[in-house]
Amino acid sequence: MYKLFLPFLIFFFISTLIFSEEKKSRDGKTVYDAACAICHQNGLAGAPIFGDKSSWGYRVNKSLDELTYSVKNGLRGMPAMGLCMNCSEQELEMAVSYILDSL
Repeated sequence: MYKLFLPFLIFFFISTLIFSEEKKSRDGKTVYDAACAICHQNGLAGAPIFGDKSSWGYRVNKSLDELTYSVKNGLRGMPAMGLCMNCSEQELEMAVSYILDSL
């Protein structure tokens, strides 16, 4: 169990350093690169892979609002906020939109 948790813990500390300064709204790519790519680039913990429509399965038919809700609240292996604890809902939505645009 700790093997699955350790990457999230490491990522949490790294993302805290990256996002520690108060900034204006970040774009979707910036949030994706810093908070989402760690899992979605390689499918860590069952995450659907960036740019690989077939790995998204039924999720590809969900609305932007539904997917953003899942990111904000967490779902299965994905922790709440995708571990971007200081991301606004708008930033999370832009990150989800960025990912969807890759499909």
